[in-house]
Amino acid sequence: MSIVLFGLLSILSVAMTPSWKVRPYAQHLRINSADTSFSARGVSPTPEGTYKVKTTDITFTISDGKTTHAIVREPLGAPTDHPACVFVHGAGTGKAKEVYADLASALASSGITTLVQDKRLDNYTALSRDYQSNAVDYEAGLNTLRRWPGVDAAKTGLYAESEGTWIAMIMAKQDPHIAFEILTSPPVVSPRSQIAMAATEYLNVAGVPNSLYSIVPKITSMNFGWLGLNYANFSPEPYYSSLTMPLLVNYGTLDPSMPIEQGAQILIDEAAAVGNTNVGVRYYPTNHQMRTGSSRALPNLPLEPHYTHNLEDWVHIVSSGASADAWTSPMIAGDQPFQEYKAPKHITPGLIRNINVIIIFVAICLIAWVVAALASLGLVVVNGLRAARMRRARKLYDDACAIHDEALEAQYAREFTRLPHPTRFSGITGTLIVTNVLMALVMIIGCAGYLNLMATSALRLNDDNAGMLNLGWSLLRLGAIASIVLLSWMWDRILLNKTRFHFKDEPVHQPKRMMPGHWIVIVAATICMLAMLFFATFLGVLSF
Repeated sequence: MSIVLFGLLSILSVAMTPSWKVRPYAQHLRINSADTSFSARGVSPTPEGTYKVKTTDITFTISDGKTTHAIVREPLGAPTDHPACVFVHGAGTGKAKEVYADLASALASSGITTLVQDKRLDNYTALSRDYQSNAVDYEAGLNTLRRWPGVDAAKTGLYAESEGTWIAMIMAKQDPHIAFEILTSPPVVSPRSQIAMAATEYLNVAGVPNSLYSIVPKITSMNFGWLGLNYANFSPEPYYSSLTMPLLVNYGTLDPSMPIEQGAQILIDEAAAVGNTNVGVRYYPTNHQMRTGSSRALPNLPLEPHYTHNLEDWVHIVSSGASADAWTSPMIAGDQPFQEYKAPKHITPGLIRNINVIIIFVAICLIAWVVAALASLGLVVVNGLRAARMRRARKLYDDACAIHDEALEAQYAREFTRLPHPTRFSGITGTLIVTNVLMALVMIIGCAGYLNLMATSALRLNDDNAGMLNLGWSLLRLGAIASIVLLSWMWDRILLNKTRFHFKDEPVHQPKRMMPGHWIVIVAATICMLAMLFFATFLGVLSF
């Protein structure tokens, strides 16, 4: 039975695994210049720090008639009709006062008016996001900035980071008059594709066992069911053809979450397909937010020293009307990037298409465990009450025998035989059932703990727990195999009628009729183990 169950679970594991996987990236870029500065013929950009900066808090109307707060930073004494830039938030940021202050102030000091607005958060959560609506909100900010005194509407563009670059692409299709777009750490591909690549890279950095990588295609290809997350299906491809304005693409080479080479190549190719060759790409030895000191997004890290200067120079040059052939600096330059894995293009699910299935099986396992535990406790109580009644009846019988009252002896003997006797599983079967129930709980806790350790290690971008992750994975595999053996052994005894129920002073070999509670314990223990094994199989514990 163990072999059959192991075989079925192995087949199920294969069926759960999608046909695609995240593969290494091979089309690496060769960077010929480490100099990230920009220069063009006939243009002398205004350097950073030329102007004092005036800060103004404003409000304006966005979608659904709501209003939002924004901060405008403008250069005092700058020529009229100077360029301007709206900042688009990435994921995890929302308030204008909490983000982009150093960037926006630096650009303003070089003669570029900037606007940072609050992101509307009542329709933006971890589980639900509407990029189309976000684009409408930022378009309102863009139009507000175009009307700002001293700003040239024809020189007003966008700076977007990370998730915000998807929104910037939508805006490019909605508004063909956007003067330029700066896309920093752009995912470029769909959320599912980017997450699949990033998760694989994070697992690689954390040093998890190779067989665990299969969980990435399983999860990223699923419908997220009750969790929502429909924005994972967003496709940026329909918006590539709208990237007709000058583009600046920035990536940090220490950022494992983005397709830093693949994304740049896609943007270059897609822009060229619509006749736009004015695409600059810069790589910095920084993290996702263009900051130095850590590959992680920690607070208070400094920007890369040349970053704001390069942004300002680029904006001034493209705002002067410089075409692609006017650049005297290379279009691609900076730190040498290396993208470990390729973001997959076609994502199709395996056998399990909806994460609700996994949630339901985990819930079934936990509910069955509670039922088995409560039913076992109920059996203990019932047997204890029955044993107490039998002891009282035995004492009455013994007292009758002591006084040699034959009538009482006969009466108490009849009552004793009619009493429901305590019935218990025979030693081995009872031990097996208890062990199965405990093993299911240990495995579920073990799987949950392992996933937590794996996620924590991956997000910290270090392999400090690599040894523990490999040991834990081996223990989970041994636990899964032991669970299969224990479950099979339990049912082998039950199906082959080796299970006996007995009570004190009765022959152990004499079979007794089960109480309903016995079957409840057996069925609940079985369901608990099977649901746990299903979950473990989904994680890939039985993939070799």
